[in-house]
Amino acid sequence: MVRVVGASSPALPEGKDNTAMLNSKTKKALAAGLAVTALGAGLLTGSASADPAQLTAIVGVGSDTTQDVMNALAGKSAGVLYTPLASSSATGGRQLISFDATAATAGAADNCVTTKTGAPSFTRPNGSTGGRRALSRALDGTGYGSAECGGTKDISGLVDFARSSSGVSTTTGALTYIPFGRDGMSFAYYRKNGTPVTTLTRAQLTTLFTTGPQVIDGVRIVPCGIQLGSGTFQFWNTVTTATEPQEAAATTLCNGLGLDAPTSGRAQESDGPDLKDRGDAIALLPGEADTQVVIGFSAGQFVARSNGKAFPAPGPGVGIGNISNNGSGTNLGSPIAGTAPNLTPSAAFFNDSVFGRRVFNVFASSLIDGPGNADIKSMFVDSNGATAGNTAVICNAPYTATVEALGFLPAPDCGRTDLFRGALISGQL
Repeated sequence: MVRVVGASSPALPEGKDNTAMLNSKTKKALAAGLAVTALGAGLLTGSASADPAQLTAIVGVGSDTTQDVMNALAGKSAGVLYTPLASSSATGGRQLISFDATAATAGAADNCVTTKTGAPSFTRPNGSTGGRRALSRALDGTGYGSAECGGTKDISGLVDFARSSSGVSTTTGALTYIPFGRDGMSFAYYRKNGTPVTTLTRAQLTTLFTTGPQVIDGVRIVPCGIQLGSGTFQFWNTVTTATEPQEAAATTLCNGLGLDAPTSGRAQESDGPDLKDRGDAIALLPGEADTQVVIGFSAGQFVARSNGKAFPAPGPGVGIGNISNNGSGTNLGSPIAGTAPNLTPSAAFFNDSVFGRRVFNVFASSLIDGPGNADIKSMFVDSNGATAGNTAVICNAPYTATVEALGFLPAPDCGRTDLFRGALISGQL
């Protein structure tokens, strides 16, 4: 992990880099950070400054699904440089930094993050729920963390926004979910021996994730479970209509393989090598040699990781499936088009009312509604709302091109603050 902490340097977040090849047990490629210096794009626009813009950058944590696109919007993902997202010149050209959901290595110290210079480290938020929970504790000051990183700590002011791949259905509350992109959710598949089943219906997915392994088209298919703090886990349960107890029982075989960490228990979302490891392990069990495994998977992440814009790559034998019936008789087909490294999202799939979803950045409603904070509002908020002419910087070029390069589609309601609001998330971790 790359971290620079000092009197004149900010704590740097984790990005992705291609400087090393890691096996699937390690899962994440080496963190590259966002060392944007005063010699380059990190300079504050406007008056000259001796300090890098990252010193005052807003801090984001949370979703694995959107960490790579937010890394790119912060300036770098997978070793590729992008134009850093910044507020308007009139508001000081403020930038952002974004900390990954999981560490590059499995060491305990890497599970702790230091988001601002001189501040205490605290437990790394993993997933949409973890990010929103950390933001909630940064707002109410009641403490966040675990013994691994020194116990529960006051993180007031140390998290400015949460990445979230799931939203809310309410329109009031202390947290405002601001959409910026659209994703598609399908199933990823892997079969060690034999030809995999690559097309399923919503009804078949419902049966798999509510009742467990099934034989479909002559192939035994075993469902695998996503880590519980993930917005992808929450969204996938709406696709399959599974309750959490149903899903837990249905995915018991895959979740209980006893593999080495981090490929143990539930899977980190959108991790193709992890799925392959699980499929290989199941194929060694008595009577399971020809078994296939499946898991809910972000198509946006599949595109970015297949195209080399994020890590890890899905890996050999791992594909993303077609949906032949979305539950209403519509054949959505594949969520992606083309071949790597030039895969693109399917707009019809990503915009489907069942298998498509918004992705969000979540802020305190008081920040959005109150006076001031023009820099953050400039970056994320469309002051025109439902009318024409989107004013949010993130919703316009060149940043929409970055969103697409990282596998997502720009959201038609990008920057809206009146559609999705919810309560603070409870808990200290």
